[in-house]
Amino acid sequence: MDLIYLFKALMKRKWLIIISTLIAVAVAFLLTMKQELLYKSTAQIATGFTSTEQVKLKDESFNIYEIDSKFSNVIESLKSPRVLSMTSYNLLLHDLQNPGKEFRELTAENKKSDVYRTMNKAKVIEVLTKKYNEEKLLSSYDPEDRKVLELLKLYKYDLETLRYVLYAARVQRTDFIDITYRSTNPELSAYIVNQIVTEFFRNHESSRSQQNVQNIETLKKLVDQKREELDLKIGNIKTMGTMDVSVESSSKLEQVSNFENRLADEKSIYNSAILALQQLNGKLTEMEKTTTQNASAAKALSNDLAIAKAQMNDAYNDYTSKGSNNQELYNKYQQKKTEYKNKLLSLASAAPTSSGVVSQADLNQKKSELELQIKSSERNISDYEQKIRQLNSSIGAAASRNANNLALQKEVELAQQEYEGVKTRYDAALNNRIAPMDSFRQLLYGQPAVEPEPSKRLIILALSAMSMFVFCCIVIIFMEYIDLSIKTPSQFQKLTDLRLLGVVNSINLKKITFENIFQEENEKEGNVVFRELLRKLRYEIDHSGKQVFLFTSARPGEGKSSIITALAHSLSLSHKKVLIIDTHFSHNTLTAQFEAQPNLETFHSTNSASVEQQLQSLISATGIPNVDIIGCQGGEYTPDEILKPGNLLDHMDLLKTRYDFIFLEGAPLNKRSDSKELMEYVETIIAVVSAKSSVKQTDKESIGFLTSLNGKFSGAVLNMVEHENIDI
Repeated sequence: MDLIYLFKALMKRKWLIIISTLIAVAVAFLLTMKQELLYKSTAQIATGFTSTEQVKLKDESFNIYEIDSKFSNVIESLKSPRVLSMTSYNLLLHDLQNPGKEFRELTAENKKSDVYRTMNKAKVIEVLTKKYNEEKLLSSYDPEDRKVLELLKLYKYDLETLRYVLYAARVQRTDFIDITYRSTNPELSAYIVNQIVTEFFRNHESSRSQQNVQNIETLKKLVDQKREELDLKIGNIKTMGTMDVSVESSSKLEQVSNFENRLADEKSIYNSAILALQQLNGKLTEMEKTTTQNASAAKALSNDLAIAKAQMNDAYNDYTSKGSNNQELYNKYQQKKTEYKNKLLSLASAAPTSSGVVSQADLNQKKSELELQIKSSERNISDYEQKIRQLNSSIGAAASRNANNLALQKEVELAQQEYEGVKTRYDAALNNRIAPMDSFRQLLYGQPAVEPEPSKRLIILALSAMSMFVFCCIVIIFMEYIDLSIKTPSQFQKLTDLRLLGVVNSINLKKITFENIFQEENEKEGNVVFRELLRKLRYEIDHSGKQVFLFTSARPGEGKSSIITALAHSLSLSHKKVLIIDTHFSHNTLTAQFEAQPNLETFHSTNSASVEQQLQSLISATGIPNVDIIGCQGGEYTPDEILKPGNLLDHMDLLKTRYDFIFLEGAPLNKRSDSKELMEYVETIIAVVSAKSSVKQTDKESIGFLTSLNGKFSGAVLNMVEHENIDI
């Protein structure tokens, strides 16, 4: 929504805003006229939460969130029912016990009340004194206490009244808390703030003492319990003995190490003897095998030598028997002789020596020694392994005993820590009982004020005026915002996207007629604007090149009849002849307005000469110079249903020769099809849209129909626009 429009909307209702603002100021003035003068008194206490002046039993880190929480707790304690109730009891006792020096004087009307008349002063003082001394609250279930509570309310010393006026808050970024009270009596204000501080200290001391007693008793029981547990743990560890198991374990570990070294050496000797015995057995086996083979070889060689010698002798005998001159036999003899010599040499080399028997005996002796050594090593290895197992077993038992001792020692240490922790808390509680950790003290005592507080009436009046002014503006803007009507030409263009043929402002036709509007001596601003805007629209129609116009709208009540009548007046002033045909059958406003003869539905003729002769009798005068009208009977029918062939609209060419412009009024497009059926009789269509209307879905469908007419739609007239919205 345009800011200019909102500004003009506010200016349009400026008197409503001004009057509402003045009424608000007047009401605020009346309400504050009898405002009582109040006297303020302030007391101040130091908490010690942020200062380090007091002696602390332990170091504490500065935690800003914890500090804020502590301040909030103190403020709530100051406003607690216990503190305020004790203060109210004290106030009422003061007024009852000090006649003539009361802080509050009851009015004559209050003294006539049943509470005051039936009051037993001595009984009330007795009840209040007992409750105050015992720091107990009055009970609304007790009849006597209920009477006292009603009396407190009569004196305005009740809990709710005190809490409503009392103000308690931390002074920012300081260690102090201010307690402020306002009343009509300066001495009462000072007395209340000081008494609240006193009651707070009293309540705090009582609560702290009670809590300390409970804490000390509880902590004493815990100290005794933890001490007994510690003594029990120490007794258990004493029962287990105090021998250092680590020394015993170290000695046995050294013995195990020595035996393991010996075992390793003995296993090395055993393995060496086993290997030497295996090698010696191999040599003996090989020696026996070699002796057997040599004997067999010697025997074979002896047989071969005998055979070779026989063959040599046979070859020699053959050679000599043949005369000793056969070279072949001789060569054979020489060959056999050579074979014999070779076999003889082989037999000599394979013959055994006498030293082989001694070597085998030595080896057997060595074998016996190695077997004896192996048996000795096996016995030593078994002894060493048994001793190592015994030592390891004793070391495991020592380790288990050591683990038990360590567990007992841990239990003793844990019990010692728990005992010391509880003992420290117990000592702190005793010290806090003697020297409290907190350091509340009153720094500023409330004093009776000399001058009353400013009434601030001017500020109240200004705030009331400003509040009402802003409220009215917001309401007006909100109402304009939820108002979805078109209102302005620019808004019309955004919502419809139709060509704007002209704009007509809103006028009250009940107070003025069109004849008076078009009189030059009528200089009223709204009428002048209407007349000038209508002249602009007349110019558009006059220069459109069209004669027959159909005025329609999307919905009823948009002002079609008024626009047609106003245009007819304006065109008559420019010496134009205008014929108005009322084709709005469902609502024939123009026919009734000009009292025209309803001839449109009944007349029909196909003879143009006959029509021209009867035309004068069909047309009615409107009373406007150069403007005539053809009326209709009206009914719930459409042009296609009622108009017969040869009706007056079929003779539009004849009518155009006698008139400069012909205006037809059609029914709304949203509800009826009349305007669509009349399109064949007209040259162009003009839509009339009221600025007070909104664009809904049915309106959009009608707007879509108008934009689809392909040049037969001249544009729209925005009617009933407020004068101040015309240029927006």
